[in-house]
Amino acid sequence: MILVTGGTGFIGSLLIEKLLLKGSSVLAIKRKHSTIPERLLYKKNLFWFDADITDYFSLEDVFNNVSQVYHCAGLVSFDSKDKAALEKVNVEGTTHIVNLCLHRKARLLHVSSVAALGEERDDVLITESSKWEWNKNKSAYSISKFESEREVWRGMAEGLNAVIINPSIVLGADDRENSGQIFSQLEKGLKFYPTGSTGFVDVHDLVDIMIRLMNDDQINGTNFLINSVNISYQELFEQYAEIRKITPPETPANRLMLGIAWRTQSILRLLKLSKSKLTKELVRSARKKNKYSNDKIVKTLQYTFKPLKETLRDIAE
Repeated sequence: MILVTGGTGFIGSLLIEKLLLKGSSVLAIKRKHSTIPERLLYKKNLFWFDADITDYFSLEDVFNNVSQVYHCAGLVSFDSKDKAALEKVNVEGTTHIVNLCLHRKARLLHVSSVAALGEERDDVLITESSKWEWNKNKSAYSISKFESEREVWRGMAEGLNAVIINPSIVLGADDRENSGQIFSQLEKGLKFYPTGSTGFVDVHDLVDIMIRLMNDDQINGTNFLINSVNISYQELFEQYAEIRKITPPETPANRLMLGIAWRTQSILRLLKLSKSKLTKELVRSARKKNKYSNDKIVKTLQYTFKPLKETLRDIAE
């Protein structure tokens, strides 16, 4: 039996679909009030179980007869007010998964993030071995992903059969909450673009890689950075706008402008007049010029990534 945490999420739900198409039996964890995607209702060989990864005892029964675990569940937030929740879900939740995998001798694939990797100066590729170092500008999200990943490495030292993946920003047509908001704003006529750059990967590539890594028992005790392309936000917006025949943002958002924007949104959120997710941490991230290597995963799996324009076309359609 295969166990998937975060089964109702963007990555987890597509993973379940692909596992079912391969004839696997899947046990998926969801929170009590989470909504199961319509395309995953009443599926043969798919079993849903209400459990919270932060509650060790609610998970124990789920692990009966489980041989593989895809840990996709996690909290994504760049709001410093969510620090405690990020610690609870990402770190404590992962600790429970690791301990149960050790106890039940299940193989684990842990979905981490490039936020758990070290940073390099502009134009230097970030790799799996880039050293993560704490500083006052680290987001609570980055810290939580780094600490949760350390729990997996701790489990490996204790004999856990596991592999970690560090995806860059994941894109796909079904994402409505995270990267999907970028394109929603473009459709509304966004006037400004962040001056930074980062890496992106198609969700189908990510899930296909996850399944291949899980099913290769020779791959164990290591991590892989999953990234298709490095591109500036300006170029990303221009490529999407060209497909949609809309006007791309033409004005760079400078540091002063972004500083005013996040402070204004913070006040509006405090007054309950806005639900914007624009925060100091998100603004700082949007100004960075990060580039990520995919050499290790390409060489290991001989993998060819989907072109970015095809991904953008899927989203646009």
